[in-house]
Amino acid sequence: MAKDKRVYRVVQNEGKISWRVEELWEGGVVRGPYNSKETATAFEQRTAKENGFIDELTFEVVGGEVTVPSNAFEKDKEGTWHCVRACSLNIDNKEIDFSAGMKFTKGASYLGVDVIGWLDKNYKK
Repeated sequence: MAKDKRVYRVVQNEGKISWRVEELWEGGVVRGPYNSKETATAFEQRTAKENGFIDELTFEVVGGEVTVPSNAFEKDKEGTWHCVRACSLNIDNKEIDFSAGMKFTKGASYLGVDVIGWLDKNYKK
């Protein structure tokens, strides 16, 4: 007797850089947010293994544009970062929303977070 497949997908949260897991079977749940697609996928696979259904787990490919710092921010010659696309980043365990047009200069903090320091460390342009 064949077991039912348990299909899941990993989807980026709309307008954010965080991800979620959607279990597409009856009784399945949505989990997240996760910092990356890879982290979300690894968590789902670990959960399936721990709960004994790893052999039935099937990944559904989801297309679409991914929001990452490389397409949400641009750095100018003076070192100022400009938000060119509304997004949300998870920095220091805080999900922070950014609007297009915002800019960040060295030494300034936003909501108590060194945004420039995080962008310089996590995204090189």
